[in-house]
Amino acid sequence: MAKRGKIVKPILKGSEARPERLKKYKYLFLIVCEDQKTEPSYFEYFKAQIPEDSIYLRSVGVGRDPKGVVLSAISERNKLALESKKEVDKVWVVFDKDDADENATKIKNFEDAFTIALGEEFEIAYSNEVFELWLLLHFTKIDKNVALPRNKVYEMLQEQIRKTKKYESYAYDHAHPNKKTIEIVFEIGNIDNAIKRAELLFENQKEKKPIDANPSTRVHLLVQQLREWIIYYSYSS
Repeated sequence: MAKRGKIVKPILKGSEARPERLKKYKYLFLIVCEDQKTEPSYFEYFKAQIPEDSIYLRSVGVGRDPKGVVLSAISERNKLALESKKEVDKVWVVFDKDDADENATKIKNFEDAFTIALGEEFEIAYSNEVFELWLLLHFTKIDKNVALPRNKVYEMLQEQIRKTKKYESYAYDHAHPNKKTIEIVFEIGNIDNAIKRAELLFENQKEKKPIDANPSTRVHLLVQQLREWIIYYSYSS
């Protein structure tokens, strides 16, 4: 686990005093996401489990491609460090493969995202093809040897949610995401099963480059780490 609460000098001169709300936190956990709604909403749900005055969790959606997500994460990390006058303990970047293999420019941007993130010591939670694969794994296992295009993932997620009677008319709309989907996932899905299923997918694809590793996701690693810190502070507070 990362070091906790190392004090650093302010990044900018003349900055304002640290906001009162950040003084009390022992650990700063930043998640910067590609999607502006679905992904940040998912991670926001963990706030209710965090012991008081322990972890400050900030989940930000930036609406950019993978390289843009990583560059935004640098800015968001510096912003949070400036606000708190502390080193940000952990930074995760969350992005999808999507159509990153469409042309040479997109391939390079996708590869650059990993290079820059590793250079900044960011943790990477990519999904191939989409984050909704992680949501789908809360409900069912999938064939680890059959690539899943994103539209199929959306279709399967809708089908799984509709199996619950109260949500039999549920419709997944990727173009207009809302928090309701995340609420449903936490209500009727199983996060422990999702982790186990994601581990199997990742193990099967680990010899491939991320851009070729369909289906796979690393979101479970982020979730596991966040839950471990929550447990740590639950017993140490």
